[in-house]
Amino acid sequence: MKNIVLLLIGLVLVTLAACSSGGSAESKPQPKVVTIVATDIAYDIEHIETAVGQPVNLTLDNQGVLEHDFSIVEIPLDGEITTEHVEEPEEHDMSQVDEEPAVHVAAAAGGRSTIEFTPAAPGQYPYFCTVSGHMEAGMKGVLVVN
Repeated sequence: MKNIVLLLIGLVLVTLAACSSGGSAESKPQPKVVTIVATDIAYDIEHIETAVGQPVNLTLDNQGVLEHDFSIVEIPLDGEITTEHVEEPEEHDMSQVDEEPAVHVAAAAGGRSTIEFTPAAPGQYPYFCTVSGHMEAGMKGVLVVN
């Protein structure tokens, strides 16, 4: 009888452990929140680190008198990209790229825009401002995904 009770207790403990381990879906990582201040002509952050599967919530705060953007031409992504524009330029100059970037958010002079994206693969992904001459003047950096 004692062995049966111990066996039942063991089964209950194993069942409880399986249920509490999140046997269904894993929890989503908290977003990495980044605010990049753009001035004429520079970003205040030239290096961002995050992890595969961690959403990046990035706000471009344009404190300059010219339009600016944040673009990554190629990066593997999971899920959808969401954007929130507060002050987007009416006609945005993207003369530095031939194709639509995988990640792109623009802000008019004095404006702010936010984008959220989730990197799907490790690597180093250059970001830059696509407005003519801005990247050459130093508006660039790298997103490192571990």
